[in-house]
Amino acid sequence: MIETFETITKRETKVPDNINIIQITDTHILDDGAPSFNDYDTSASLMRVIDKIIASESDADLILLTGDLVHEPTQTSYQKLADHLSVLTTPILSLPGNHDAPELMRYVMGANGHDTGNLIQFDNWLIILLDTCVRGEHSGELSVTELAFLQASLEANPDLHCLIALHHHPVSINSSWMDAMSLLNAKEFLDIVDEFKQVQAIIWGHIHQEFEDERAEVRLLGSPSTCLQFKPGSSEFAVDNKTPAYRKLTLKNNGSINSNVIYVSK
Repeated sequence: MIETFETITKRETKVPDNINIIQITDTHILDDGAPSFNDYDTSASLMRVIDKIIASESDADLILLTGDLVHEPTQTSYQKLADHLSVLTTPILSLPGNHDAPELMRYVMGANGHDTGNLIQFDNWLIILLDTCVRGEHSGELSVTELAFLQASLEANPDLHCLIALHHHPVSINSSWMDAMSLLNAKEFLDIVDEFKQVQAIIWGHIHQEFEDERAEVRLLGSPSTCLQFKPGSSEFAVDNKTPAYRKLTLKNNGSINSNVIYVSK
């Protein structure tokens, strides 16, 4: 058996038999004075989402940031994000997207007291965070090391239900311009997933829209952004009129998942 490369962080849940996870994604925080992201105030929209989480999600066990944390990866933009997140008391984990610099992201998040690991266990659930970032490219790819880490983690934990999180979408969302920026080696990734029946769901960001499907009894969940949303089914870049959002997932001890997307009013 291949040994896993990372130590599993174990945490307790607030509510017995329920693991409540909040996914926020594609925050695209900007340095002060930097060019805007499509004329959108990404800090203001993130703070509206955070205010909603504080008001409505007191039972959350984990907040999971699934990439594109900043628009341009500088230490000051990551620190600005960390300052926004400082009002939250729930543990936070992050994974990088195509706009991120993974090492810098982990350095700043770690310096602000956030866990920088990629394996976490709650009760009989394992959550695996994967890095699909290819610096300078909009598409994503899982390195040989990341694929081996995924395989090893699943082999070592056959009795734990598993949720896999990454930034890039591994299946088509029927939007040609976004599908051109998907996970390039999705087949290799899904071939590994197919080997392990304990995988219950895959979640991602990147697409700035809500997506749900199922593949071989594995739920596939794409989530909208905390800033602007992209129009579903579009063949070219188009902004939707939907508001900022986050996803809530409740993982049950029997392996089932309840999930819904919460849109935040302007």
